[in-house]
Amino acid sequence: MDRVKGIEGRLVISLVGMAAFFVILFGIRDSASIINPILLALVITITVLPIPSRLTKRGMPGWLALVLTILMVVLILGLVIATVFFSIAQLSTSLPAYMSSASQQAASDTSATTAQVEQITVAMGPVMQGFLVNITDLLVQFGLALVIFFFMISAAISLPTPSRLGLDPDMPIISRVTKLTEDVRKYMTVLTGVNFLVGLGDTVFLMIMGVDFAVLWGLLAWFMGYIPSVGFLIALIPPVLMAYAQYGLQSALIVLVGYILINGGVQNFYQPKVMGDRLRISPVVVFVSLFVWGYLLGGIGAILAVPMTLLVLILLENFEGTRPLVILFRYTGEEKKEERKAAKEYVQDWWGGITHTLKSTPDHKLDRK
Repeated sequence: MDRVKGIEGRLVISLVGMAAFFVILFGIRDSASIINPILLALVITITVLPIPSRLTKRGMPGWLALVLTILMVVLILGLVIATVFFSIAQLSTSLPAYMSSASQQAASDTSATTAQVEQITVAMGPVMQGFLVNITDLLVQFGLALVIFFFMISAAISLPTPSRLGLDPDMPIISRVTKLTEDVRKYMTVLTGVNFLVGLGDTVFLMIMGVDFAVLWGLLAWFMGYIPSVGFLIALIPPVLMAYAQYGLQSALIVLVGYILINGGVQNFYQPKVMGDRLRISPVVVFVSLFVWGYLLGGIGAILAVPMTLLVLILLENFEGTRPLVILFRYTGEEKKEERKAAKEYVQDWWGGITHTLKSTPDHKLDRK
């Protein structure tokens, strides 16, 4: 009797917790336009936070180190935003001409009638316009993130250390937060460098091929590189269509093969190694989190899927009830073998208790009657 009541209590707590979890998720989705710039600014701040301290150690005044760091981030992102904005403005005015050229190429490459090709062209128009609108929305959110970043990094640098606040730096929660920031910083730093090289390679390749707006497509490849698994597929569609509109099917296939070799190689071989070796996150967890965060926060959520997943895992690791799940998600092989065994037993016992309660509760109620 007491065991059944205990299991029933655990089941009720689990159901209430799941209900609260889904309420929070839908709350995040409804307020995504507010949350996205804040999250972007937070990730940028974590990534560049060590730069002022390193400049200060080399003898530079603290205020000057802070100003130079802010200027560096603002100039780089501002240049990227301006380049993408003006390229999109120019592309939007030239889009009808490119679509007309693509329809002519399609008519010559296939047996479709002119009317059928025109129907396809008309249907593709809103899709391309929607794509450009979404890119513009992302640029606006990045602009807001830069404003928030200015205040966020200033506050982060002025914060006292844990020891000055009277806290023990070796406390588990402080060490885990420190580990979180280090993991996010390593991931963003390495991936930014790799994505930059990939975007540069794509830009040079498209320039050699004579594809218009090569810089825009290179920047798109750079940003889409932050999206695991599917980012490279999104990045290759516009330049392939552009090459097809300009030169036909043969050039489009060459661009497709080039992108598969440059972008696909990095995302399929290098990125899983970075996530597995450095961050201890299963590629399956990352793939699922991509769709979860993309659904909740849109394009920004897809870009920040890995840092946000790290944040959630670190938070869950601080609670005894959810720590076993985190251990199963993050660690494989010989790493923390005993803890993984205990976590597996805990999850099996928890699930067995729930199934036992669902089977025995009706009979128990009938016996009491």
